[in-house]
Amino acid sequence: MAIFYYNPSPYGIASLKGAQQEAAKLGVQLDAFDANNNPQLQSTQIQDAITTGKYKAFWVWGLDDPALTPVINTAISKGIKVACADYTWGTLTEQNVLTASPTCLTTVGQSIGAESTNLELAMNSACTKQVGSGHCNIAFLPGLANYPTDTVRINAMTAYYKGRPNYTFKVMPPGQYDQSDSQAVAQTFFTSNKNINVFATFGDQMAAGAMTAMKLVGGYTPGKNIAIIGYGGATEIVNEVKTGTVYATLGLYPVSESVLGIQYLNDAVNGKSVPNLVNIINADTRPAIIDQTFLTQHPNFVPDWTLEGNPG
Repeated sequence: MAIFYYNPSPYGIASLKGAQQEAAKLGVQLDAFDANNNPQLQSTQIQDAITTGKYKAFWVWGLDDPALTPVINTAISKGIKVACADYTWGTLTEQNVLTASPTCLTTVGQSIGAESTNLELAMNSACTKQVGSGHCNIAFLPGLANYPTDTVRINAMTAYYKGRPNYTFKVMPPGQYDQSDSQAVAQTFFTSNKNINVFATFGDQMAAGAMTAMKLVGGYTPGKNIAIIGYGGATEIVNEVKTGTVYATLGLYPVSESVLGIQYLNDAVNGKSVPNLVNIINADTRPAIIDQTFLTQHPNFVPDWTLEGNPG
């Protein structure tokens, strides 16, 4: 088998390690291809893998599904089993709600639309905690400029807050899904913005970088005069939620997705039937929002991954 994953971020590495662990358990040879956020490179990697004729199955974390569809269709026509990670294979509109895709043997992920809604719920709740019914200033740190899934979620949240005058929603420059880059962006931002009540982001590693920046800038104390909302459910940030330093983090499950993806591909290669659609979100074991209320109700919760890219 081959895995084609997004990038060398902690999330990307966690998705790789989850796949490697399951492949080793099943006795499957797994080759890995890192596209480093480059859709054209990913397309070339998939085409080259098809050309070798050595692979029975592909586990794909697609960077640009519509652009990749022709090469994926080529793989399928060659008899290669293809499973897809994270979202519905297709356009951003099609990814809004997790649905089965005829392109993918199985899809393991969640709905992009729900991600935006859950962020809004978390930010609104954090605002209430910080300012009650007063005006709330929110700063949001995206990952990549013009990255399709970032753009659609930012646009949805911007439109939502535009119609709510009790909130100011500021979008910061992108943090590149990197802790050190996010620290630099946040240090510049918080030096000139002293009135932020809630900070949120698309990645736990970026939340960690921003909190380091806040310490360097001064004037902000996470968990006190600013509420922090991460994204990913990484072990380190979940621990900060437990202590109250971080208000909440949203759940992403790269290891669990890869474990299931490799398992189902192996079943399919061996002639077994597999589910065409798996929503990774589960209210008890893989929640959408991880806050103190959830952790109190589920004391045995185990995070899916760490900021070092390891399984949790």
